Amino acid sequence: MRRLFLACAMGVTLAIAGISQGTASAADPAEVIVLSTLHQLHAQTDGYSFADLSDVIEQLHPDILAVELTAVDLESRREQSTKQEYQHSVFPLLDKHNYDVVPLEPPQPLYDELVSLFRKAQKDLSEQNPAGVESFNLYMDSLFEMLGERWVSPGAVNSRATDILFESKHRFQSALFGPEEAQAWQGWNQHFLQQIVRTADAHPDKRILVLVGAEHAYWLRAHLADSEIILLDTQRLLADRKKGARSDF
Repeated sequence: MRRLFLACAMGVTLAIAGISQGTASAADPAEVIVLSTLHQLHAQTDGYSFADLSDVIEQLHPDILAVELTAVDLESRREQSTKQEYQHSVFPLLDKHNYDVVPLEPPQPLYDELVSLFRKAQKDLSEQNPAGVESFNLYMDSLFEMLGERWVSPGAVNSRATDILFESKHRFQSALFGPEEAQAWQGWNQHFLQQIVRTADAHPDKRILVLVGAEHAYWLRAHLADSEIILLDTQRLLADRKKGARSDF
């Protein structure tokens, strides 16, 4: 509590105990926005190009970016073969705005442990149920063909409909590929969540923009909604950003 100290003309300082001009209020929780990215697909998605992603990031006015990279890749700014939004959009914005930035991906050895679970589940299924793999690949082709037609704006990519489709996809995927795949998926997302919550706890009153591939967004939004963090509605923010733009997928 801040106290007033009044000095009289004689130089005697009188402490006015119990009197304050106001008690500093507790800081508000951090605001978090989960923004879905399309990795290399930004290059072929007219409604959500790399340039569109850059514009969206700037217009959401973040204080902190939480990015889908390891600390090593963030430090080195290594060019990404899949997550191409980093060299095309994110890294240039870090130079332009000097955003604070935190990595979301796990360090070693956890990184390799989770990746090994994914790969083992895929290998086991391909050996034990090749027809299941073929069916899953056909399903994926159909899903992304449909999404490619519907993703006409950043808001469409960040819509509730997209989240529902990816949640259904991962339920099917976990059931088909088995418990190791499910364990890896949960472990990967759980690490993201821990990093976001830790960052939010350390930075009250700040706006944190979480950049993750679109398949992770449904999981993170659901779990962040159950926390004390203020989770903002991404689709609504994007609709407000550009009135009249289609974002109602």
